Amino acid sequence: MHDKEYLAAAARMIAQQLADNPTILSIEADPDVADYMGAFTEDSIALADMIEDALLTVDGQGEVIYEG
Repeated sequence: MHDKEYLAAAARMIAQQLADNPTILSIEADPDVADYMGAFTEDSIALADMIEDALLTVDGQGEVIYEG
């Protein structure tokens, strides 16, 4: 079984466990499976990072302008 097929199968199994018993508060899952299911958030770019990287500038009135 390929990695993506394994992750999909494991995710379906977890979803089925939750559907069968909605009162379950948690289900232990392999971190790779949890990541596949979207359990971990990704860091987004912060406004300060964009200004620092010169993608955005702030004009005299305090308005943010995109210069990309």
